[in-house]
Amino acid sequence: MLSAATLPVALRDVPDAARQGARSVRQHTSIEVPMNLGALVDRLVKKRWSDADVEKYVGRHRYAALTHAAAAATRELAASGGTTSALLVHGLETGMFDGAVVCKTVLEEGRVRARFSIATSASEVLAARGSKYVEVTFMREVVPLIKAFSGRLAVVGLPCDITSLKRRAERDPDVADKVALTVALVCGHNSRTGLIDNVTKRIEQRAGKALSDYRFRIGHWRGQIEATFSDGSVERYPTRRFNDYQNLYFFCERKCLACHDHYGYDADVSVGDVWLYRLKRDPIKHTGVIVRSEAGDRAVSAAREQGAIESQPLDVRDIMDGQSRIGPAHYNVSARARVGRRFGIPLKDTLHEPVRWFQYLNAWISIANMRLSESERGKRIIFRTPPRLIRAYLYVKKALETLR
Repeated sequence: MLSAATLPVALRDVPDAARQGARSVRQHTSIEVPMNLGALVDRLVKKRWSDADVEKYVGRHRYAALTHAAAAATRELAASGGTTSALLVHGLETGMFDGAVVCKTVLEEGRVRARFSIATSASEVLAARGSKYVEVTFMREVVPLIKAFSGRLAVVGLPCDITSLKRRAERDPDVADKVALTVALVCGHNSRTGLIDNVTKRIEQRAGKALSDYRFRIGHWRGQIEATFSDGSVERYPTRRFNDYQNLYFFCERKCLACHDHYGYDADVSVGDVWLYRLKRDPIKHTGVIVRSEAGDRAVSAAREQGAIESQPLDVRDIMDGQSRIGPAHYNVSARARVGRRFGIPLKDTLHEPVRWFQYLNAWISIANMRLSESERGKRIIFRTPPRLIRAYLYVKKALETLR
């Protein structure tokens, strides 16, 4: 986490305007879990992953790596280690591809949304840094962009988006010929716009001013929300203001209930956080990379060899350890399919996995919470519930996800 003392060093390559904005940031801090307790929890919940588990959850891959962007300016404002941005910038600058499909946070009529565009320069790639936990219309936006573009493209998307694009490319040579590289962002599920609208409304009300920009997560470890207001001031808040609701599946997109692809089976490269406590004190946050194809290997190897990213070999099981709760829970669509019938939500079970009591209960909580957030009365209940109770409820869900 950056302090006032370290900001000038960390931002030495960032434009003056950005540095000035960084100095005026007001931080709403939270209490961190002590390192010794965190390490103990890490050991207690560590799981043993068989080869069959790796094949099932992660899928085909060549190798994994622990990485981060070499340039501090690239890592700044990134959700994790800045590796995705570094890969895209390196690919553009070396001619590996001519553009990159990226997703950028925008404000439309005062509301935070995520929209796709094609970046053809480093500055455009960096402008799209960071996670966006809000629903998008990937195929509707991205396919026309690809078709209208003259040249080869890298495409960044969620696992479901990359799979949809792959299927489209299999029957559309024009799309297939233009896609040079696909990068999947490790994903538990996505949220409807109602969640971010409620969260940002409360931020604006308490600040007494309107938003002009918003970042879902920046900084080290769990990071912080960054809100920029119309008067130019910047404030940062604990990510729990959004994530506690999101992790409880309030406002979850319905399509996510039927998805079991956590790591991006169909991508050339998968990237995501490595939530291991042994990395928490590292001053540089890392990105876990799973290389799946020849195209992915070319992109990652070239970026590493030419100094765009720092990389060291990593057992893919370490990435799985960092996702040990949500990865298997996300995969088990069988549990959600069984619970869905009770809620009148038909979900196709393509896995036919065994469902134990704690998996069933966890799925029940997920779907019940989603359904609650679909009604106006439910929304009032959710946001009138004290945050401490929401956090306690989340701990119950996490405990269920920890069981195996």
